[in-house]
Amino acid sequence: MAPSSRSLDRAGFDQSVAYLKELGFNVYVHPQTWATHHQSAGTVDQKIAAFYDLLEHPDIKAVFAARGGNRGGMMLADIDEEKIRSHPKILLGFSDVTVLLNALQARTGLVGLYGPDMERFGRMPLEDQKQCLALMAGETPDIPLSGACVLRDGETTGKLVGGSLSAFQSLLGTPWQPDFTDAILFLEDTGDELSRYDRMFIHLRNAGAFDRLAGLVLGDFGTPLDTGSTPFGFTLKDIVREHTDGWHFPVVMNAPFGHGPRLPTFPIGAPARLTAEKSGATLRFPEAVVCV
Repeated sequence: MAPSSRSLDRAGFDQSVAYLKELGFNVYVHPQTWATHHQSAGTVDQKIAAFYDLLEHPDIKAVFAARGGNRGGMMLADIDEEKIRSHPKILLGFSDVTVLLNALQARTGLVGLYGPDMERFGRMPLEDQKQCLALMAGETPDIPLSGACVLRDGETTGKLVGGSLSAFQSLLGTPWQPDFTDAILFLEDTGDELSRYDRMFIHLRNAGAFDRLAGLVLGDFGTPLDTGSTPFGFTLKDIVREHTDGWHFPVVMNAPFGHGPRLPTFPIGAPARLTAEKSGATLRFPEAVVCV
């Protein structure tokens, strides 16, 4: 199904379907996937009806989002949370699907997977595909954050929350805001202005998120834009340093995940251990990840 924008990459979608079938999975594509309401994949009512169809289907174990985009958060006010608790399924997606994954985890306690959608899964590096499928099977593969820049080292444990920064920020101050207490917050994004990223980090800071965090892991932000009439004057690293100054949790930047070529899967709501050293960083899972 498509909880956010309508699918635009049919070739990528079909490639993912074919690949999953080759691996032995049965794949059902809900008709709502191709619904159109302006940029959105149908109306809110259509999206919720499709979601309930998949939740209540006894043979369906996991729900892949078709893609991200926008307007997934419109579903939150009308979703029956008790139905989700009583029909638990693995929910997988990224970008705008950040909103659903974190909101449903906060309200129902179910672990969701921040990982590839159906437009992307078949084109991912093999190691990311294997790691995603292993998590879905209840295994606990490490997430090596190869090439990451460690701004503040340390080792910590906490519950994973996060996803796309711009989507995640929209949950602050709402009934679906995640609990930041002893959380490891992972964030990535793409295509936005340095000034807007600065504003988002200010929002996180002013909302008290950093007061309670156990760790912060930042992934691929692409090349942030700086199109103002005068240069913004701060790099993304400057922004992160300033807004995390005064706290002591580990901070990692430039980890290989996000809208770029790499996207290992992060189980939102699962306990994790972050090791951040000058030589590198790794996320490990001390216990089996249970998504349903």
